[in-house]
Amino acid sequence: MTGPGRPLIALIALLGAFNAAAEGVLRFEVPLENRGSSTFYVRSTLQGVGESLWLVDTGSGHSVIRQDTLDRLLDSGDAVFLKNLQGVMADGSIRIVPLYRVSSISLGDGCIIRDIQAAVLPGNQRQILGISALQKAAPFSFSFDPPTLTLGRCAASNLRTSADHGTPPVLTTTPHPSNTPSPAELTRSATAG
Repeated sequence: MTGPGRPLIALIALLGAFNAAAEGVLRFEVPLENRGSSTFYVRSTLQGVGESLWLVDTGSGHSVIRQDTLDRLLDSGDAVFLKNLQGVMADGSIRIVPLYRVSSISLGDGCIIRDIQAAVLPGNQRQILGISALQKAAPFSFSFDPPTLTLGRCAASNLRTSADHGTPPVLTTTPHPSNTPSPAELTRSATAG
């Protein structure tokens, strides 16, 4: 198509491409820490608790928090009891564990996932980011060089910028889906005809 209508079509495509970003949904890359034995941890902040490391475990159906973390979440009003679960442990034993809804978790420098479900295991020392939380930010993928967790849907509120902490953010503003043309590509195609 050539003529005066082409720039208008390009502008409409550009607006559609950034609709997801305008709604506060952004693709986000979160650095992972390799702690050996093929285990990867993500630096996270829980609303009402603060910063900690979480083991990323796609084999765990739910996220897992420690009892002391739950106590702080309950004190701040950021956890609500949902139900008891019958859980199968790694050793094959069966336990009844409480499941809570946690207000939000921020991965890396600001990928917010709201209303995650987390179980509390007695005596557990590691906090685990399980598949139910990762699915809320799907699609997601892992890269190993460098270790990175890429999430397709993160809430954008409360994102810190490079001015906040003096380092470049790891946020990529590519709208979801990732095959949407960039503004530069749309501008080139609008002016090429």
